[in-house]
Amino acid sequence: MEQQRWQDWIRERDDPRIASTKPEALDDITVLDLSYKSFAGCYCSSLLAEFGAEVLRIEPPGGDFIRKCTPYGILYKGEGLNYLSEGRNKFHITLNLEKPEAREILRGLVAQADVLIETFQPGQMDEWGVGYEALREINPRLIYASITPFGQFGPRSRSRMPGYDNIIQAMSGNQYDNGEMLPEGKTYDDCPWAVPTKAGPWIGWVVAGTYMAVGILAALHWRERTGEGQALDVSAVEAYTSLEDWAAIWYQGAGVVSERFGNLNIGGWLYCFAPTQDGAVFLGGLRLEMWQAFADMLGKWDEWGAAEWKDIADFSTREEQLKWAELVFAETSKYTTEELVRMAVEYGRKGRLAPITPVVAPVCSPEETMREPNWLDRGIFTPVQDPVYGEVIVAQAQYKLSETPIRTKWVCRPVGYDNEYIYLKYMGFGPRKLERLKEAGII
Repeated sequence: MEQQRWQDWIRERDDPRIASTKPEALDDITVLDLSYKSFAGCYCSSLLAEFGAEVLRIEPPGGDFIRKCTPYGILYKGEGLNYLSEGRNKFHITLNLEKPEAREILRGLVAQADVLIETFQPGQMDEWGVGYEALREINPRLIYASITPFGQFGPRSRSRMPGYDNIIQAMSGNQYDNGEMLPEGKTYDDCPWAVPTKAGPWIGWVVAGTYMAVGILAALHWRERTGEGQALDVSAVEAYTSLEDWAAIWYQGAGVVSERFGNLNIGGWLYCFAPTQDGAVFLGGLRLEMWQAFADMLGKWDEWGAAEWKDIADFSTREEQLKWAELVFAETSKYTTEELVRMAVEYGRKGRLAPITPVVAPVCSPEETMREPNWLDRGIFTPVQDPVYGEVIVAQAQYKLSETPIRTKWVCRPVGYDNEYIYLKYMGFGPRKLERLKEAGII
């Protein structure tokens, strides 16, 4: 019998459309998500919920501020567009932790939980009597995960500065060298755009949430071996700082502060975005032969003297990159994005240095990305049929697992939507009890 091709074999097992027929890796794990005003906590619990953990999203009775974060104030059925992504697969209940009775209810939930995620300022949970040391007396197996701007200890740990994503970015050191450089002899008045530039998505929050999710999975594995829970401490600024590739080592070894270099990259040449007639492309040619191939592709082999080039390092200095960028951008601007991409593919087949070829990739808009056949085929933008919000497109199945695939079962829930179900299941509270708790401002 003819052996099945790998591509066909893995497609059959990774197809997101059959995810619901397979088991979930974390379906025996219960997570209490107490995160408040923090996309990092929401993102962390979303990752766990995708793997099948039963996540109880615990908000104050008025809901979490993060629900209202949305472009231009747009709300869809009462929810900000951001939360329609990060409410996925979670059961939503309310609990006013400022009330002593609410904290007693929390203790009851903790006794049955595996993980607790919180984003309050360090010391707040202790003041309420529900810090790690108190809760581990109730549940020694509890994994207690704290995400804060500056960590649980350190000179800034008790700072009142909030943990907003832009604060994370600003204080990490990463954004200092990200953005257009200030030309020599110019001031910010001359070039107001030449300032540190924030990343577009909430990357600081996402990195912190991702690190914590990985930490939780490691802690669950440790607990499986030892039976012991533990406390996890992620500083969002610290987490994002760790992504700076070479800044700390460069400063330590040479005392050099990494500065902004605009669209170019101090890590090497050729590695940048370049303008085209109808948009922009990414250019990649970090090896000498790739840079030569790019020059040849543009018909500049002789004019630029590419045959005489000896070392790619000769082009990596600030002065050389600025000089060559001007020449390269003038050439790429003569072509459309599609033409340049096609030229690179064709050069890899028939060019002078083939199969060596420069990397040319289109810079896609969100619309172009959502219409890309590759992503449509892999299912990341397949609409979710949500019982409350209807048909909603949110990124899903962003990584594939053959035996325990992730899935999006619903995109979101209104504030307190699952109070009746969850409080009955975990605490045995019936309608009368819930009505009394609601009247008392506890839920």
